Amino acid sequence: MQTIGKKNIANFIIAYILSAFGYEFIFFLMTIYVYNLTQSALNVGVFAALTFTPRLFASVYGVVVDRYSRAAVFAAAAGATAVLVAAMSLSSSLIWIYALWLLISLLLTVITTVRTALMTEIMTQDGFLLGNSAVLTSLNCAKMLAPLLAGLATAAFSTAALFVATAAAYLVVAALSRIISLPRHAAAATPRQLLPEVAAGLRYILASPKLRFLIAVAFMWTLSLRLQLPLFVVYVKSFLGGGDQEYGYFMTAVGIGSILGSLAGPWLMKRGSHLALAMAGLTIHYSSFILLAFVQSFYLAAAAVFGGYVFFYAALVGLHSLRDLATAADLRGRVYGSVTAILTPAAIVSMLAGGYLAGRFGADKVLAVAGLTALATLYFLYWFAYRRRAGAAEDRLVPRGQAS
Repeated sequence: MQTIGKKNIANFIIAYILSAFGYEFIFFLMTIYVYNLTQSALNVGVFAALTFTPRLFASVYGVVVDRYSRAAVFAAAAGATAVLVAAMSLSSSLIWIYALWLLISLLLTVITTVRTALMTEIMTQDGFLLGNSAVLTSLNCAKMLAPLLAGLATAAFSTAALFVATAAAYLVVAALSRIISLPRHAAAATPRQLLPEVAAGLRYILASPKLRFLIAVAFMWTLSLRLQLPLFVVYVKSFLGGGDQEYGYFMTAVGIGSILGSLAGPWLMKRGSHLALAMAGLTIHYSSFILLAFVQSFYLAAAAVFGGYVFFYAALVGLHSLRDLATAADLRGRVYGSVTAILTPAAIVSMLAGGYLAGRFGADKVLAVAGLTALATLYFLYWFAYRRRAGAAEDRLVPRGQAS
């Protein structure tokens, strides 16, 4: 059994890294492909919107993840993604590209949901700390390396060849997923049971004070700070007076900080209460955004986001572990899918509102107010929506050393 467990972990980690890298690679490639094809920023915006649309229905995908073999779902979604990505090179019709990308985005959302649920079955050491650290480190490495490699690859290979290479990577993911060994899964849900199954995940979230608190914190982070991605480039170029090179360095600081935080998370979380340490990490992260409005040196700003992201991802390891501990194994797909669906509208609103407000008031002020809002709501939720109600009682039900 121990050998099977090690093989499962190895197969899962390789499949996870390849699928995470594949997503970042294909997203970057598609952005360039659509823009080169149309020379229209609006069409790139439509492409980005299509990426988010399937996430609104992630609760439904969660039912599939819970009611079928998670390894089989991972394999099927990766295999179908490989076919559709390869098909992307067969036509330059914008309607065809949008239709294919909508289906690919749906499958990628399924993959994201099932990967998280699989991790909780395969990597259970230290209350999921090591598993969450490994997957967050993989995600952040992919975010850093995939765009860099994709940019270099586009100069050396045709777009069609890169689509085929990405498809091959997803076929490897599908093959690795098929040989992951898991316990028997629950009986499959019928179409008539679909809505009740989705509702079961939402009811489970509402019944757990800890999950309600964690998801509320995630929602406010998303609503307040998801705008950072389109705003960072404006902040560096307009407020700090930098150029493309400085923006690249700035985002590299974010990436390196994220990786170091993901690696340090398990070590830090073993030094005390997961929740207390995560609250401290989020406090530093949110404060770094407030600091950006008062820093006019590029190097100090880069240092601020570097430190903020080290503590953010260290906190995220602990928060994700608390989420996994608080969620029943047979409901994780539905719960995680519901979380994705809940957070998606907040992400869309944040990016749209952030761009509009930055144009009127400046990216520095918007980032600072966003950080202050996230910080204030974090402590409001902790004291009034969690600690003063059922948080303390629920904490006592969790073994010491596993959660707060």
